[in-house]
Amino acid sequence: MELMKIFMVELDKVRKSGRLDYDFYDPEQAKQIELVKGYRRDVLGNLCVKITTGKTAPRNSYPNSGVRILKVKNTTGNGIRWNDKFFVTEEFYESAKNKASVQENDILMLCSAHNKVYIGRADIITRFPKEITDDGNRCLCVGELIIIRADPQKVNPEYLITFFRLPIVQEKIRKLVKGQTAHLYPRDLAKLEIVLPPPEIQDEIAQLNKEAEEEYLRLIRRAETDLRENRELIKSIILTGENNGDNSRNPEKTEIDGDGSDDK
Repeated sequence: MELMKIFMVELDKVRKSGRLDYDFYDPEQAKQIELVKGYRRDVLGNLCVKITTGKTAPRNSYPNSGVRILKVKNTTGNGIRWNDKFFVTEEFYESAKNKASVQENDILMLCSAHNKVYIGRADIITRFPKEITDDGNRCLCVGELIIIRADPQKVNPEYLITFFRLPIVQEKIRKLVKGQTAHLYPRDLAKLEIVLPPPEIQDEIAQLNKEAEEEYLRLIRRAETDLRENRELIKSIILTGENNGDNSRNPEKTEIDGDGSDDK
């Protein structure tokens, strides 16, 4: 049985912050990160050229083709899931492009969810799939995602995504969430303090993260391919009684699709 925790907060502090939620005042929440010698701090708003939400199309207005839009389902916290494809009309794109267009090296952060534990989940657009580059790099994101466009002269975007994903930073981001509906606003996120190592260390961290994420995605694609092929095998056995190729006896048979697409 979990015990109830009670603590006192000065009334003036409540008045100044305008916050009434428990997590904001919880003394057990993450403390400030101690700076390593040679590192410095700055707030996110000073390091970015854009921090804003995308724009969500009206319900039931997502056609089967058109301009790509990234939805919450496309974010995983471990890389953009490009295989889930959603589109908007040319008319919606024209009305939303100034606010909601995304580009390579943009970070997308979940800012609205039924449970605040999901808020702060972030991915970076390392590169667009060919179909988007062939469409002039046109791509939007929905209003439940915050677009964070770092100024590369001030911070390495690949370092920034690794910083966002640190558990202690995720706790700090969730402390910025407001309202019963659990919402993170760009103006509040802009106040988040970022620890900035020297540029060469940022680059080293970014490269380590990139290599780890690429290996993770490679293994995920392999697992998805194996699962898909084995399900086809199971279906064949159930419906026809035939085993048309036992992949379990030849694990080297499966080839990894370069973009992880499902062409079945």
